Amino acid sequence: MRVQPFTDLLYLGLRAAHALDRRARNTADFRPEAVRVILAVSTTAVGDTAMSSAGLHALRIRYPDARLVALLHPATGRLLKDHPDIDEHLFYSGRYADFMRTLRVLHRLRPDVAAVFHGNEPQMTPLLYLAGIPFIFKLPNTSRNRFLLSNASPRQAWADLGHGLRQRLAVARLAGADSDDPHMYLPVSNEARAAAETLLAAYGVTPGAPLIGLQTGASEPHRAWPAESFVALGHALAARHPGLRLILTGSPAEAAHCQRIAEAIGPVAINLAGALGLDHLPALIERLDVLVSGDTGPMHIAFAVGTPTVCLFGASDPAGAGPIYDLDRHSVLAAPWDASARALTAPMTRIGVNAVAAAVETRLGEHPAATA
Repeated sequence: MRVQPFTDLLYLGLRAAHALDRRARNTADFRPEAVRVILAVSTTAVGDTAMSSAGLHALRIRYPDARLVALLHPATGRLLKDHPDIDEHLFYSGRYADFMRTLRVLHRLRPDVAAVFHGNEPQMTPLLYLAGIPFIFKLPNTSRNRFLLSNASPRQAWADLGHGLRQRLAVARLAGADSDDPHMYLPVSNEARAAAETLLAAYGVTPGAPLIGLQTGASEPHRAWPAESFVALGHALAARHPGLRLILTGSPAEAAHCQRIAEAIGPVAINLAGALGLDHLPALIERLDVLVSGDTGPMHIAFAVGTPTVCLFGASDPAGAGPIYDLDRHSVLAAPWDASARALTAPMTRIGVNAVAAAVETRLGEHPAATA
């Protein structure tokens, strides 16, 4: 069956079911004191999952005795594998083939409320409604399925919500957790730190050796800084810091791309793309002295674990995804951006190598004079 006809039939069926639904399930009917089981949803990319940790932590503080269940994507959910705020992990791929299995699991769970921090339509809201969850909170609430939400109005788009972390807190607030703390919460275990150090030692990196991370990939090619720019940056940093090692991070799918860049930089570069699972990646990023990255999942992980960054924005708006706390740790280099930047073939080429090298030096505390 093609997806669109199924989606349309589901929508019509939900319209009919909702017209007959007599449950009190609007925002005004929600009673936090009655909550025993909470479903927190974040089923998209790595950075989205990291940002959702702020909302999860807000829910845990508000509901210390409730059962907090996270519905995550099977690939990116490993980032929260051992998260202390989560009592149970469930996984949903976002595919209709997985829809009925997940629906049965949620029926058995019987959550009192669902907080959707980041979950794709057209599946997510229907899935939660059909599971019988009485209160469903989600922002933005602009999809055609918004009539199923407890906060169906007022209508709020991404532009109304500001930064992604503020959006997570707004969803948590609808679910009774009134927090203004935007900090992401990704605790790093000693076991993960040991795994990262063991991996680095295999490449001759000694404990405490200076490391600069280069996150060379991105979710879409036009969001990545050019490979030749990373190579030039690597040469510049290696010339200034003879004892420095450059760590290339990335997903398994980016390993070959990272290897080509590492070989072009030379022996100081180590390609660790895909070498650690997502559950151990925060430990590796924590070990770095600085991470250079575009708008990526590793950038958000660096914000969470306190690693200084040089953030490169050309195809997205730093006001929505850049750092908003610990600002003294982070440098943001942003090419002039508006919505039209999305249409540019290579918007990240507008960020110069010299400017990035100077920002890295600033984060290292050396503050050299440099021009873009």
